[in-house]
Amino acid sequence: MTRTDHAAHNIFQHENVARWLTFTGFWGLVFYLLSFMSILTSHRRQPVRVHADTALVGMGLHIVTFVSAGSTFSALSALVRQQTTTAQTRERINKGTFESSIPLQALAGATGSIIPLAMAVGSMRAAERITGTPVFENAQDINWVRATGTNILASGIAALAVSRIAAWIVSDARAVYEQP
Repeated sequence: MTRTDHAAHNIFQHENVARWLTFTGFWGLVFYLLSFMSILTSHRRQPVRVHADTALVGMGLHIVTFVSAGSTFSALSALVRQQTTTAQTRERINKGTFESSIPLQALAGATGSIIPLAMAVGSMRAAERITGTPVFENAQDINWVRATGTNILASGIAALAVSRIAAWIVSDARAVYEQP
């Protein structure tokens, strides 16, 4: 087995694939829910009638797409760097760059949320074609500027919270390992 073959073999071993699937599945669900709530609250006329079966089909499509694309991206990143994603994370933790990037992670989460919002809308439209019923009864009443703004704000807050929590975990773990 060549060095490259060995590295690729290690990348697809251990818990790396399970981490990719879990991580992307979790974030796929979170981004769908943030997008759904942003669209729901942006209707010009309330209350809004929601067809739960179509919304659930859309959520399933969104999560499958998110898991497929996210896991593929993680695998390609690991192959290009010739390093498992676990090793990449450990490297960031050891360098101390994880904690210092919290504001940037929040900003990236906010601005990057437009892509998952577009994916969620696409998943909802695909679900509508599958079920024959729209997710939202009066889709023409959606204020897309408000939906996008709400989604950016909610995603930024979520990214900030998750980044802060992860930094605390990293800090606590580092303190445990540095004790004599």
